[in-house]
Amino acid sequence: MKKLILSIATLVAFTFSGYSQCTPDPQFTVGGIYPDSATGLATAYVGVAYDEVITNVVPADTIIDLGLGPTSVPFVDVTLDNVTGLPPNFTYSCNPTNCVFPGNSSGCVNIYSSVNPSASDIGVYPLVIDVTATVSIPFVGNQSQPTVVDYYFIEIVDQGGVGIGMYNSESFELKTIYPNPVVDNSRIQFISGKSQQVTFTVMNVLGKTMVNRSITAQRGVNELTISSEDFSNGIYLYSITANGKTSTKRMIIRK
Repeated sequence: MKKLILSIATLVAFTFSGYSQCTPDPQFTVGGIYPDSATGLATAYVGVAYDEVITNVVPADTIIDLGLGPTSVPFVDVTLDNVTGLPPNFTYSCNPTNCVFPGNSSGCVNIYSSVNPSASDIGVYPLVIDVTATVSIPFVGNQSQPTVVDYYFIEIVDQGGVGIGMYNSESFELKTIYPNPVVDNSRIQFISGKSQQVTFTVMNVLGKTMVNRSITAQRGVNELTISSEDFSNGIYLYSITANGKTSTKRMIIRK
């Protein structure tokens, strides 16, 4: 059945519940995930335990197209199958503990760090959540549809730093290279609110261009790797340019 469940992505939750079982926030009663995709997940800080509670409200029913026009069918449940992309030493658990949220119910999820984030963990971590929604269709029975939710991320920053929070189609932000100085290999991450062509440039302090290449950026978090082998020791400026906007930061090569 090609067209099974409408708006599944907005009805699916992260199903995480940490060292203590989380409690759904009672202020949320309309089907969906809270915080939603526009609000995003909380920023994580180096040296500080991370703990984020997600409230999931599964409605009693949804609308599908059975070929005879829109039809209301009851939700059986929504199940969190897998989460990938979590930062090192982060995990999740569910309430209900089996990560199965029945129709017409509220549950919650807790993403948490089992070990406090360290400086080596600084960066942006896109999450990929695999879920399955099941509805009961008259004269057919239960039908399930897998769905991938891939628009959430967790950012780890230094204490006192400011995370990117939410982003939209106009977002464009270059993150600080890590580690810096670059002794061996370091990573550069940037946020693009949409798929687009960007230009990555590295210049030395005299303004000479050392690297200039076009990159197809994907919506969300993009990552580049810099090797110290490609440069002499010294200070360099690296930039990302898209649609006339340029963001520049400094890096040090020390091999």
